[in-house]
Amino acid sequence: MTAIAWPWPGSTITRVKDGDSNVATVHRDLGFHGVATFSQNMRLNRINCPPKGTDVGDQATAFVVAHTTGVLVDIETTGAYKYRDEWMAEVTLPDGTNLSDALVTAGLALYWNGQGPRPGG
Repeated sequence: MTAIAWPWPGSTITRVKDGDSNVATVHRDLGFHGVATFSQNMRLNRINCPPKGTDVGDQATAFVVAHTTGVLVDIETTGAYKYRDEWMAEVTLPDGTNLSDALVTAGLALYWNGQGPRPGG
C-alpha cells in the first residue's frame, strides 16, 4: 500500500515540542466556500533530533522556533506516526527550504527512516 501525501499550504507551527515534534494549525480548502482548520501533532519526517534537555536537543528546538515563528509554512503529511496521535510531515519554509534537511545540515538532527534504534537520542 502506497502512502498518500496530503498538502496543507499556508499552515502555522503553533507549538514546538522539541526539534522534531510540533503542533501545527493546518488549513484545507474544501470547496463550496468551506475551509477546514484544526490543530494536529506533527513529527518531522526522515529525521531524529536529540531529546529536549540536551545541548543539541535544545539547539534543535530553538532552531525550529526561530525558523517557524510568525511565518506560514507548507506542510505535507505523509502518514501516521507509529506512536500517539502524530502525523509524519515534511515542512517547507517560506524560502523553499525543507525543515528536516535544514536541521541535518545545521548538525542538529540525523536522517532516520523510523526503523531500528533512534540515532542521536
